[in-house]
Amino acid sequence: MNYKFIALLVISIIAIFAFKNIPQQSGKKLQYKDLSYEEEIRTVILYPNKRAAADIFSPPVDQVGRNSLVLEFDDLVESHEQYRVKILNCSNDWKPTGLKTLDYLYDFNEFNITNYEYSTDTKIGYIHYTFNLPNIKLPGNYLLVAYRGTNEKDIILSKRFMIVSQKVDIEIMSNISGLTSINRKNQQIDFRINYEDIELINPLERIKVVLRQNQQWYNTISNLKPSFFKEGVMDYQYFNFENNFGGGNEYRFFDMRSLRYPGQNVQRVDLLKRPSEVYLMTDGSRIYQAYAQYDDINGDFFIQNQDTGGSSESDYLYTTFSLAVKEPIGGDIHVVGKMNNNSLDDVSKMSYNPKTKLYTNTQLLKQGFYNYKYVIQGDTLNTNYLEGDHFETENDYEIFVYYDPPELRTELLLGYKQLTINPRIN
Repeated sequence: MNYKFIALLVISIIAIFAFKNIPQQSGKKLQYKDLSYEEEIRTVILYPNKRAAADIFSPPVDQVGRNSLVLEFDDLVESHEQYRVKILNCSNDWKPTGLKTLDYLYDFNEFNITNYEYSTDTKIGYIHYTFNLPNIKLPGNYLLVAYRGTNEKDIILSKRFMIVSQKVDIEIMSNISGLTSINRKNQQIDFRINYEDIELINPLERIKVVLRQNQQWYNTISNLKPSFFKEGVMDYQYFNFENNFGGGNEYRFFDMRSLRYPGQNVQRVDLLKRPSEVYLMTDGSRIYQAYAQYDDINGDFFIQNQDTGGSSESDYLYTTFSLAVKEPIGGDIHVVGKMNNNSLDDVSKMSYNPKTKLYTNTQLLKQGFYNYKYVIQGDTLNTNYLEGDHFETENDYEIFVYYDPPELRTELLLGYKQLTINPRIN
């Protein structure tokens, strides 16, 4: 018997299995969007911390020199790791600019994440990390990238944020009630940009505007040219409705802040499973339903544990969404909200079971209160086909005004405006 051959074969097999178990970073290609690159990285939020509870719902937009943005996320492992952060400058359409670090940061572009807390009494153990972003000295779009150790290619998450220097004024010109819609389904934003107090070179070509609805990036409006222009003023009022959005509907919601006494729209909780499983009430299409007004949080979520009260005791649960339809719908159906970065990807995509006539999707979510909606990604049906479009819907909007100075290799965010159409008065 050739013992040398057998020994070499055994060593080869061990090496193959060892290689398979080595974390592979080759597939971690940096993407300039909100993304977790590992399944263990969960509940990533970035918000301006101004010491108010409602701040967690605010978009990640900060003023130059304010330094109030906070990153939070969970790592579903038992021991903490050394994570670092770097900041990248981006264009208005989220592409790398190649701007040098010293142009927008005061410090070396490597920041340690040192603040962390272990979960307690949870079926899935995790470590909660908190990081205060550094001061940014140049307005514009930025991408926060967190990575493991000193290997910048071993990315764990990326998150977009904006820094603004209010050099131009944005004036809302309509009554923003949604009534300007020609078919009573859309909401139009008419506005004016006033830049009389700042000298801009060739503003008609170098000013770029982006409109965003409910902090979603998949349906932003950009490349708008002013309908009226004179020195110092640009009007954006359109009769052909270039600057309007489908009104959509109020978000669906579910409440799993308590697992002992499940809240609204939770059908049942299986606490015997590890991790526990939550099954939500089966939803139906709202295509032909009349608009019904109720308060939502415009696609957001918040973490809370009403059983024990401790935030570090909030557990993770496999949460199953189900949507009943009579027959398959053309295009992909996604269940989205800020819980999954409003991303139309494999995580949010639903699968159809012809026997039950249900579309289902299961996501691992942390105990709390969530908003969500169903979005269609296809060539024929409207994105909001399953939810309906109503001009009465309450929606949050943002207006971003960028300027492309000829002397820089980037675009400056010189104007920012938040507004709510059909705000609820408590």
